[in-house]
Amino acid sequence: MGERLSRSLELVPGGVRLTTRPWPRPASPSWVLVRPHTVGLCSSDLKEVRRSRDVRADFGHEMVALVHSSSSDDFPPGLRVCLDPHVPVTRTTAFGETALLTGPPEQLRAALPAVPDGTPDDRAVFTEPLACTVHCAANVLPGSDVAIIGAGTAGVLLAVLLRLNGCRVTLINRSPERLAALSPTALLRDVPKIPGREVGTRTFGTVVVTTASLDGSTFDSAWNLLPPHGGRLVLFGGIRPDWQVPGTRLLLDGIRRGEQTLELERGGRRALVVGTHGAIGADFTTAGAVLAAPLPWTTSHVEELIVGRVTLPVLAEMLNDAARTGVDPAGKHVVDIRR
Repeated sequence: MGERLSRSLELVPGGVRLTTRPWPRPASPSWVLVRPHTVGLCSSDLKEVRRSRDVRADFGHEMVALVHSSSSDDFPPGLRVCLDPHVPVTRTTAFGETALLTGPPEQLRAALPAVPDGTPDDRAVFTEPLACTVHCAANVLPGSDVAIIGAGTAGVLLAVLLRLNGCRVTLINRSPERLAALSPTALLRDVPKIPGREVGTRTFGTVVVTTASLDGSTFDSAWNLLPPHGGRLVLFGGIRPDWQVPGTRLLLDGIRRGEQTLELERGGRRALVVGTHGAIGADFTTAGAVLAAPLPWTTSHVEELIVGRVTLPVLAEMLNDAARTGVDPAGKHVVDIRR
């Protein structure tokens, strides 16, 4: 019988390559081998393809997988797991037919939370982004009047979660086309959706920036939505390490990654700037519970956000096109690894 082979994507200069290799062999006494079958495409994956990400490597991390084998009774074959990429383990990408994780047993247990029984794969694939959203939402007081800047996956999941927390949510996005695409979704029923240029003079007690990369225009727009005093600006999306608040030398990325708070006065406004970054184990537990329960205002759930399903070869084409053109695929795509 021949050696078992596995297809996967690997990063190469200028894009990705679909490879076929023998199944990975553990070189550590503590390991878990999983078979990914549903994997989400994240904006951070696109940044890694373009070599524009400056934090840990997470290529292929929004996964739902079945345990194939392991060195521990904690991971019986067939156990359905997702991935917490914030836990320091060594692993191969989930954009493949197999993925191997090695590390101390306690780290492996933390890195591979079990998916609750009954949660469909298309919903469970949102566990990691929702866990990061849960972590962010801890910085927003229940019942607040909140503006969310950015209608990508993070912004939409945050809108859903804050609604569950009793907040009044308005979703603001630079592109009206994205808002129009979201309008038919029952997931965002009764959530006002406003193009950035149409916001006017309204203010919000809390503004959360969820865009993939912060720029001066987005920061100014968010800042101008705050009241003169007592507002809160939450930094959830990506920020370049060298990016400074316009007109200052203040670097915000350290505040975001360090989850610090800073009182800032600028342009006649004084507000608290709050950083949020990543997620912890308790956030994954909460995310799993949210995904396992029905939403009170609709019979649908977060899987309604999926706009496209692709195979590994098609994903390779998409990522290489994005690297070449600089244009991200619109909406949430998931990869059906087993197709």
